[in-house]
Amino acid sequence: MIDHTLLDAYVTTAGDPERLTAAQRPLLGPDWTKLDELLLDLHMMRHGYTTESYDRHLERALVEACADVSVVQRVKDLRL
Repeated sequence: MIDHTLLDAYVTTAGDPERLTAAQRPLLGPDWTKLDELLLDLHMMRHGYTTESYDRHLERALVEACADVSVVQRVKDLRL
C-alpha cells in the first residue's frame, strides 16, 4: 500500500531507487513500482493523452493503491 512513508522516500530520492538509503531499501518493491506507474499515468492524463474512461480507471486505481485520501491527493500533486 502506498503511504506517506513511501512517498517521503520517493520524493527525497526523486524516484531513483539507487538513491535510497539502507534504512529506506525495504520500501523498494511492488508499491514503489505501482507508484511509478501511477505517476506516469497521471502525467499522461495531465497532458491529454488518456481517455475519459481511462481517467476514471486511474482514479479507482489510485484509491485502491493508496492508504487514504490524503495519500491519493499527495500522489496527484507530485510533479517529479
